[in-house]
Order: sequence, then structure tokens, then C-alpha cells
Amino acid sequence: MKIHFLPAFHGDAIWLNYNDSNGIPRNILIDGGPAETYSEKDKKGKIEFGILSDTINSIRDNEQRIDLLILTHVDDDHINGLMHWINDDVHATSLIDRIWFNSGKLIFEHFNVSDIIENHIALSVGESTDTSIKDGVTFENLIKNKGIWEYKIIKQGQSIELLDLKFRILSPDEDGLRELLHKWEKKEPESLTAASKDYKKTITELLTSDVYAKDPSIHNGSSIAFIITYNGKDMLFLADAHPEKIVEGLKHFEFTKDNPLVCEFVKISHHGSKYNTSYKLLELIESPTYVISSNGSKRSPYKQCLARIIDSKKDLSLFFNYPELAKDIFLNEDFENYPDLKILPVDYEFRIA
Repeated sequence: MKIHFLPAFHGDAIWLNYNDSNGIPRNILIDGGPAETYSEKDKKGKIEFGILSDTINSIRDNEQRIDLLILTHVDDDHINGLMHWINDDVHATSLIDRIWFNSGKLIFEHFNVSDIIENHIALSVGESTDTSIKDGVTFENLIKNKGIWEYKIIKQGQSIELLDLKFRILSPDEDGLRELLHKWEKKEPESLTAASKDYKKTITELLTSDVYAKDPSIHNGSSIAFIITYNGKDMLFLADAHPEKIVEGLKHFEFTKDNPLVCEFVKISHHGSKYNTSYKLLELIESPTYVISSNGSKRSPYKQCLARIIDSKKDLSLFFNYPELAKDIFLNEDFENYPDLKILPVDYEFRIA
């Protein structure tokens, strides 16, 4: 199996490809980053296609399928790239076999509460010649009508065997889903100012003044986070999930401080936000590699978050899908104080045999 952490700006887009036990090529896509991960206009107004478009075209050109598409939650930096693709490509849904998505419609039905149409995700396929897709159609109705949405809640405690993989769902729990039973407000963007970053402080200074605070985002709290097991090896994908919920999920599957989850790598929650990684979470995980998916254009990654990981894991590697970030974040003194800290090169290949 190859795992690709696509450079998705400040968001997440992850592609897994492998052959199953019958030799059939399989592709799993986890989120799709912000809109520009698929395409954006240059200064002259010309459309430039991005890494998500390249990935989709690679799958299609090889006559393969997206066997599973996982939308972890509704924040723009996780789903807008996918919405751009579906708006642009009338054949998009014909490439997808199965979707996991805890949509507003599904969550409201789960709790037997009247739906709020404003929470649906609107699509606008402006140039489509397919008369079955018109402006204003919702993403939820489109994927349901196409028969590719696995129309059930994905939640903590489930163990799902699919495509020669085992998924153990850590988040969300019922409370995290219940928090969404209202009209959703547009997420406020984080500060873009360099002054808000903590990169000028050493790891030692940050640890001395460290006080953990919880992530207040209800959308992050609804994130689908999970362990994937392939050929007996575990990988941990945390989306933007709250560490408290991840801890509950790990304990449900009987992981403890004395019996931690041993995994090949951890995709750190919420792009390395200090509000989404706690010591209580880290003590339940044992892994040599921690992945940060972010270009640093917003506040994440926080050096405070990375300091906690480095402090609790004496010998580890960090992987940035935008490697120049490491040069901005870490000072010479950090490497002197933590000589075992390694930064993996951008061309490092995540392969699971």
C-alpha cells in the first residue's frame, strides 16, 4: 500500500492505493482539501488544475475506481476540493463506488429531528450538459440518487471490514453528532498573521509554559477518525477530531497507557493545532512517525503541538507535506536539545507491505 498525503494547502487530502488479496487495484480517498486543491484561476483568469485533479485523472487513466471516498466532516478545507471536482466533472460520481459521509441530513434523521435544508451542501454544475444535474442540486441528494452513499452514520465503536481492510472508528461519538442539531454557522477563518504563530520560541520554552485547552469547534468534534489495519499493520487517521473523543475511542478498543496502539504513522489531528493533541492522547499511541498536513498559511501547525509530541516521544520522525515549514518552525537550539528529532524529506514514501 502507498499512502499519499497530498499537498492540499491548509487542508487534508489523502490517497491510499494498493492491491487487494485478489490482485485488484484499490483506491481510497480521504477528504479533498480546499477548492484550490482541485483547481484555481491564475492572475489572467485561466484555470489551473491541482494535485487532486491529477490524482483523480491518474485513477481514471489506469481504469481504476475510487472504491471508497471518506468525507471526514463538513469544513471547507476538507470537502471543497471534492465539491469543485463534482461541479466541474459530470462523470465524477460514476468513478466512485462508495461514500462515507455524516451529512446534516443523515445526522438529523439519526436523532429523529426535522432537517434544516440550509445545512445541505449546494452544488452548481453550471456548464453541465447532463440535464439530470441542475443548478442548486445538493451534494447529499446527488450521491444518494446515484446509489454511492452508504447511507448510515459512521461513529465511535464501529469495526468495519471492507476492501481487505479493517476500520476501527474512534470519532465521532453520539454527543459529537448531537452538537450539530442546529443551523450550522460558517466557520470563521483562523488568523493569517505571522504574529499569531509561536515559531520563535524554542521547544523547551513552549513546554515550560504549556497549558492544554480544548478545541471549541463542533464541526471538528464531528470528524470521522479511525484506525486502518492493512496486512496486520495499523495506521491512524485523525482528521480534525477532538483528542478527548479519540481517547474514548482508543479505550473502547482496549488501548491503554500500558497497551498503546502501535501504528506505522499518525496523521495528526487538525493540521497540528495545539487544541487537538493532548498528552492523554499521546500516551495511548506508539508510533515512529507523525504527519502534518498543512502549508502553514493559517495558524496551524502550532509548534506547541509539535513540542508535546517531541516531548512525549523520544525518538521520532515528523513528515510535513510542505517541507519548507520545518525550516520555519524549528530553531537550531531545538535540534541541539532534541538530537533524535528527524524531519522526513518530502519525497519520503509511505509504504505498507
